[in-house]
Amino acid sequence: MSRLPVIFIPGFTGSFNLPVLLDWRGPTLNGWNFPPFVDYGKTLLQTFMQAGYRRNRDLFVAFYDWRKPVDESARRYLTGWIDRAKKAANANKVVLVGHSMGGLVARSYIQSPEYLNRNDVAHLITLGTPHRGSAEAYTAWAGAEPHADEMLRTVFAVYLWYLRHIHPIQTELDKVKTIQTQVPGVRDLLPIDDYLLSGNPPQLKPITGMTSRNLWGEMANQAQAVAALTQRVAVTTITGVGFNTLSTILVGPPPTDHSLRYADGVPLSRHYDAQGDGTVLQRMATVPQANNLPPLAVSHGALPDSPQALALVFDELGISPGVLGAAPAALPASPTPRLVVMTASPITVEVAVPAGPPLAPAGVLGAAPSRALRRQRRVRGRNYGHAGKALNLVVIDNPAAGDYQIALHGTDYGHFAVGAMLVGMGEPPVLGGAGATAAAEPVITTVEGEIARESDLFYTVSLRSADEPPQVHFDARSTMVAAVERLGAAMSERGGVLGAAPAADDRLQDALKGDATAIDVMMAAPPDQRRQMIGNLIELCKTMVGDEREWALAIITALEQVREAVG
Repeated sequence: MSRLPVIFIPGFTGSFNLPVLLDWRGPTLNGWNFPPFVDYGKTLLQTFMQAGYRRNRDLFVAFYDWRKPVDESARRYLTGWIDRAKKAANANKVVLVGHSMGGLVARSYIQSPEYLNRNDVAHLITLGTPHRGSAEAYTAWAGAEPHADEMLRTVFAVYLWYLRHIHPIQTELDKVKTIQTQVPGVRDLLPIDDYLLSGNPPQLKPITGMTSRNLWGEMANQAQAVAALTQRVAVTTITGVGFNTLSTILVGPPPTDHSLRYADGVPLSRHYDAQGDGTVLQRMATVPQANNLPPLAVSHGALPDSPQALALVFDELGISPGVLGAAPAALPASPTPRLVVMTASPITVEVAVPAGPPLAPAGVLGAAPSRALRRQRRVRGRNYGHAGKALNLVVIDNPAAGDYQIALHGTDYGHFAVGAMLVGMGEPPVLGGAGATAAAEPVITTVEGEIARESDLFYTVSLRSADEPPQVHFDARSTMVAAVERLGAAMSERGGVLGAAPAADDRLQDALKGDATAIDVMMAAPPDQRRQMIGNLIELCKTMVGDEREWALAIITALEQVREAVG
């Protein structure tokens, strides 16, 4: 008997396609993947493939633009993925497995009037889906301060970083306005039950009187709508418990300096309940009249890749957990520590990775396994942008402590930004559950500058420990060496007379002849002399331009950066 194709629908921030997320490209099913700097979804796919499923044959991932309302994601993305799966598997129906927001996207489709004409879902399995919302969404929506699991906050931080740096004149974002205009999907995650407390003594504020409301959720959870859902499709919910999960928020009056920020009250204190997965309360993750399975001690972000949750999924699909290793017995691997280097155009980037043992993870008991030596290598950034606006990412798994040289090459004239962050260093599980949560907001250390076409600039990312964010600083010496080498080579090719330098300085002469120690002598000179020598090189470059204006500008831009840095 042939089995139905399975479509996994990721949660909020679980889909990655920068051109779409930055609105450079319209809705499309192509070009998506899981975020490249997290482990999310890998175990789930591997487990299904071990059970004999084949990617893009009878196993699909329905990536979507999580910024948009769930009904829009269902209409513009999920229906297309379902059509692909049915065609590839020659099937009339599919099985949907939705994690978190992905379960809401599935519900929006199944509960829509259009579904009656399609009738092509046999079973919906939700993993930690906030069917009745999550209080964590309030601080994200009303204050642009997400406090959810590490993956969500990391991807969200990367998205906002790129959004901030793709426009040269943009210095800072109004985060609240950005969230409420660019990411309205967060609103569909708000609780539909009273959850804000105010007054003395504190009392629950009625949802009906609030500014921030999840109207989609309120309609989708009306008794008639829920009945339609469970009558059309078999629904199973898998939930997690054992983690401190936000239940209510005590708020004070709204701020007076921002019309949108915390319009229903500024959080004063957060109250938690262990009956949840760290993001969604268990009672908010179930559906009346559905097959609500007993909860697992698994955190929200770990649910899709949890062996315990996958065992339940396979049991619902009628596949024996022991068949083909379909449900591994081992606990999910700890998050992989990663150094992420990001650049916003107009540059390409290459990172020289130092050799050494992987960085010792943060946390108690020094829970580091034996750490194999990492080899020295170079990694070129992958461009997620387009020819006119490069958005590069370099992801280095299990980074060694040390200095990483960042080589930037100009592809055009303009402003650029370089950011570096350390991810995957989450804290151990709380309250004995499986999976990890992190308390700290991802820190992205950022530097900015100007570059010309064909210029070569160098920076150093210093990574010292798991407890400290990486530091980024300009590598003046390496930039100086590259610029002088290019200038000396250009003069030699043109038959340039070295004595033509504006100042008859032996140090300049030696540097232009390729003497490496001469650069060190120049860089060690007193500041006024150093600036003068760099200025002389710039003037020399100008006198040697001829018809090669572009290479001259490239060298001059690099030298000016050095002069500014060491002056």
